[in-house]
Amino acid sequence: MYERKAKEQPSTPPPPAGTMGTTRPPGDVRVGDFVYLDGEYERVRDMRSAGTAAHRVLIFAGREPWVMREARTTYRPIEFG
Repeated sequence: MYERKAKEQPSTPPPPAGTMGTTRPPGDVRVGDFVYLDGEYERVRDMRSAGTAAHRVLIFAGREPWVMREARTTYRPIEFG
């Protein structure tokens, strides 16, 4: 009998070393956080308000700015001390 293969989800690479993942709303993202976009972890270099705390324009090095409109998992460097 033929069995249909379950569709495999694309694998996500491991997060950057020395970071901890947490779901954050746009208003809680900071410069230096990593965001997973288009198959890569991009580090936030700068950001601008997009009118409200519910929207942020995140600016990355070597990539077009991106508007964060909803909470998502971001990776923040672990602070020791």
